[in-house]
Amino acid sequence: MKADIIIKEEIKKQLNKRPLLLDGAMGTMLQTYGLKPGECPEEWNISHPQVITKIHQEYINAGADIILTNTFGASKIKLSNFGLVNDMVKINESAVKIAKEAINKERGSKKRIFIGGSVGPTGKILEPYGDLKISEVYKNYQEQVVILEKVGVDLIILETFYDLEEIRAALKATKENTNLMVIASLTFDQNLKTIYGVSPEKAVTVLESEGTDGIGANCGTGPEVLYEVLKMMKKVSQTYLLVEPNAGIPEFIEGKIIYPVSPKIMADYTEKFIQLGVNMIGGCCGTTPLHIKAMSDKIKNNLMVM
Repeated sequence: MKADIIIKEEIKKQLNKRPLLLDGAMGTMLQTYGLKPGECPEEWNISHPQVITKIHQEYINAGADIILTNTFGASKIKLSNFGLVNDMVKINESAVKIAKEAINKERGSKKRIFIGGSVGPTGKILEPYGDLKISEVYKNYQEQVVILEKVGVDLIILETFYDLEEIRAALKATKENTNLMVIASLTFDQNLKTIYGVSPEKAVTVLESEGTDGIGANCGTGPEVLYEVLKMMKKVSQTYLLVEPNAGIPEFIEGKIIYPVSPKIMADYTEKFIQLGVNMIGGCCGTTPLHIKAMSDKIKNNLMVM
């Protein structure tokens, strides 16, 4: 669609001017609103849309330039774990409509808020080590991203992947079936590789050669490790860089799951990411609107002295 190409150029224009701030966690935020272990977060787009809207609004008020739809696990293969395959279209469509509603309710900010369609891994093992065929993976992502484009996301963010072949299939499905900007992000362990042994440099080389508009890292163990990953990516990347760290490794304290990285620490790392040349900065598991607000303030302060 012509509109998608115009939006892609608008996003790139913004990225060439300054870093864009993404929102923070959705899943761990939903837990604070009552999401139970083993419950499908994406189903809340149907059963609790007001909660999703509220979380989006909190992130917009905190300063986010890009909010991500609650569709991380909304592909058919992932939803099959919950018996929700027949609701796939409704879940994805509802997610985008909710994000649009949240933006419309916060129009007082006057700035342009972009909607990123969040797309996550299947959680399955691909052939030859598992049973899932690459053609099935391609179709799985094709169906989801086509819906997300149709309902009106501004870009696709493939996030928390660890299998290079799976994210390649997701990237191919997005590039061949939509006109959307697409960012490819993987998750790395403390050894600076994915659990499948993929290095940051290899991820960049392969995915940029196959047409991704941006590359990055998210989730994992926290900002310290991802800073090292992004340094490695920066050396070989020719495109936009994204980072979305967890608020550290969760700890179980007095019956509660606590993420140790404070908003201040996340803001300090935001400055380091800016100095490194990262273009899109947000938060993953354990981050809250308080983290995003602190990160927003840090970005604003850096822009004032540039």
